[in-house]
Amino acid sequence: MTLAIDIGNSYTKLGVFDNNYLIFKDIIHKNESRGLGKIVETYDIRKVVVSTVGREDLTEKEAIERGFEVIRISQNMKLPFENGYLTPETLGLDRIAGMAGACGKYENCKDFLVMDLGTCNTYDVILNGKFIGGNIAPGLEMRLRAMHEFTAKLPKVEVEEAIDIKENIGRSTREAIGCGALRGMIDEMNACIGRFREASPIGKIIMTGGYGEMVYEMVDSPVEYDPFLVLWGLKTVCE
Repeated sequence: MTLAIDIGNSYTKLGVFDNNYLIFKDIIHKNESRGLGKIVETYDIRKVVVSTVGREDLTEKEAIERGFEVIRISQNMKLPFENGYLTPETLGLDRIAGMAGACGKYENCKDFLVMDLGTCNTYDVILNGKFIGGNIAPGLEMRLRAMHEFTAKLPKVEVEEAIDIKENIGRSTREAIGCGALRGMIDEMNACIGRFREASPIGKIIMTGGYGEMVYEMVDSPVEYDPFLVLWGLKTVCE
């Protein structure tokens, strides 16, 4: 069995794979302290694969101390898609893992739009098995914070408050900020989906990331939401 560890900015996601089945999954906040004891006692872990944004996480250190074969994914590994990026050495490991997860879960599909909604939003496109590029944009919380921190008087609006606003146009300053950030992001996503559909009418659109669950039903086109897509990618690249 393979233990996949996705170390993000705020959360660490863990998953245990038995062949093509994700039989255990967990999410740990960066402020939580939870070891691997129960996992290694319950499952026959043979190797550990890790992706990190750069934040140190004790789960990886513990896996090394326990003597597991620990694999860190890198841009130089063999990938399940052709990398057409002009600067492949700068392609984020989380983006690589997300696209690898899409390819690994849907082996018969060659076209993907992978949207990862977190601190930043990434929109990555694979056409005919080749990664042609993607966009990086501010995430929802970053948009809200920027309007507060880069102005003198605009108040801080929390993500949950923005999500709860049902109108498309703000009727107060707080609503205007929340609607501007959220609806602007949704419009951005719809435009990205529209361009992808022009290139691939039947390709797969997959959304992941911490804010994906909050907004995936708000876009105009049906998308699949998978909070553990990066774990699937780690397992795929590891193989």
